[in-house]
Amino acid sequence: MFIEVVGVSKNYQVGEVKICALKDLSLNLDKGALYVILGPSGSGKTTLLNILGGLDSPDKGKVIVDGEDITALDPKGLTLYRRKKVGFVFQFYNLVSSLTVLENVLSTKYLSTDGLDPEEVLKTMGVWEHRAKFPFELSGGEQQRVAIARAVVKNPALILCDEPTGALDFENAKKVLELLEDVNRKFGTTIIIATHNVAVSRMSSKIMRLRSGELVEFAENPHPVPAKEVSW
Repeated sequence: MFIEVVGVSKNYQVGEVKICALKDLSLNLDKGALYVILGPSGSGKTTLLNILGGLDSPDKGKVIVDGEDITALDPKGLTLYRRKKVGFVFQFYNLVSSLTVLENVLSTKYLSTDGLDPEEVLKTMGVWEHRAKFPFELSGGEQQRVAIARAVVKNPALILCDEPTGALDFENAKKVLELLEDVNRKFGTTIIIATHNVAVSRMSSKIMRLRSGELVEFAENPHPVPAKEVSW
């Protein structure tokens, strides 16, 4: 078992309104698998990713990643956890606009003592020829590929993807899913994709479905299909 989530709950206070983002959620995840979290906006997908990634902490419950209880870590410990174990891929890329493609990737490689070769990673993502360009010179699909390269290059055990295809057209979205699939197979990285797109779940080994902060389904996908066959 790679990740163990035990009785996790998270609430947010917005003015006088209390919002329950996660309700007593428990699940176990295996190392090296590709998972999809399904649910509409407000279902708790991003909150769960943020807690797994050490960007947020639950109000109660615990999260154990690779034998370490990350909910017991202080801010410095969480920083080290994120640096060593976690890569993030966001919907809107979050590339540093003043850095070139290569510099964006190197910015995270230097956070790791066990990073991968940036040239190899950028070639795998199909953007090595754009290494001297700035983000504004790239298409949305190319920017997302650079964002994946930035997450992969430090060789994390876990990559968390929050709606990674949400801002892309169909063809570029398919390419991004294929790249994530390649990363999972080539590097053995555990990948969790949060999305509202049900079709994406066809490529995952297990499917988690959230509704109003509750885990309403956690099912095996007996016949995952290659990302190139996913369509919507």
